[in-house]
Amino acid sequence: MFDETALILARARRVLAQHVLPAVHRDRRPLDVTAWRAPGEPVPFAQAAAAPHEAVDPGTPWGEPWSTWWFELRGEVPRDFAGAVVEVVVDLGFTDSGPGFQAEGLLYDSKGLPLKGIHPQNRWYRISERATGGEEVHLHLEAAGNPTLYDGTFRPTRLGDVATAGDEPAYRLGRADVAVFEPEVFALAMDLDVLLDLAEQLDEHDARRHEVLAAVDDALDAIDVHVVSGAAGPAREALAKALAAQANQSAHRITAVGHAHIDSAWLWPVRETVRKCARTFASATALAEDYPELVFACSSAQQYQWVRDTQPHVWQRIRKAVAAGTWEPVGGQWVEADGVMPGGESLVR
Repeated sequence: MFDETALILARARRVLAQHVLPAVHRDRRPLDVTAWRAPGEPVPFAQAAAAPHEAVDPGTPWGEPWSTWWFELRGEVPRDFAGAVVEVVVDLGFTDSGPGFQAEGLLYDSKGLPLKGIHPQNRWYRISERATGGEEVHLHLEAAGNPTLYDGTFRPTRLGDVATAGDEPAYRLGRADVAVFEPEVFALAMDLDVLLDLAEQLDEHDARRHEVLAAVDDALDAIDVHVVSGAAGPAREALAKALAAQANQSAHRITAVGHAHIDSAWLWPVRETVRKCARTFASATALAEDYPELVFACSSAQQYQWVRDTQPHVWQRIRKAVAAGTWEPVGGQWVEADGVMPGGESLVR
């Protein structure tokens, strides 16, 4: 018998990346984008919003190492989007490097309230659950031109210091669109992603691995790559049994809690850590509103203080999430320690 495991996995990854994920947002319409580069260190929202912006197009170079650019996004929800779930989708020119080690940003509304962080794997913002058409879109994005520093080797790099990093833009602006969000296609993408990761981790002789792969194969056969939205339902039905199957009786029961390991001082200036905390915690509290079953934990008191002092609106959202049980303050140290090298006694001391 031929083992088609590798073929099924490769096919599924390709269909997911090339057809399913791009179909999560349809009928994209471009927003008008203007930009202003802040001179030197980051500035408050009010100063940035009042600064003179210039029109920019996709492909515009931006993001000198450690620079801050403010993008203003304007437009309206098209009339033919009426009744749909509508989102704004932003591409800052993200690279293949993972989130946290490249460009990222914090999205604000027109009045200066922080909404959520923007990074390669989370680049959208919900405008309406059921659009009427004609709604105004007016957002500001504080974008950090953070260079890619970590290459897996911990080798020194000139990019780690503003004095030696140079002034060559690292990114080219992508698109900023308003688009229709397809919830069923998004759910299919998540179902496939979970099962593919599971199949790749299970032992090659595990019966469940082959059950998962058989379900994935059936789902792929149900997908019309030219009209993914129309086939998302049947494809998810093919995956449902594999997703619902329980682990074997001797398996551990694991409860997952969300966490973001943000080094308070590592490969970037401390002021960038302050902004990373704001972006991350804005996103975590926004996710908790959409998914009340989510529990997020933060373990560094220093990071709480930074957010309290620099982003009071995000701080209030954290307090609200704590009261609601979706946020757990954990840990007992002012700054979360690196627990790899030290021993127990040194951590206590």
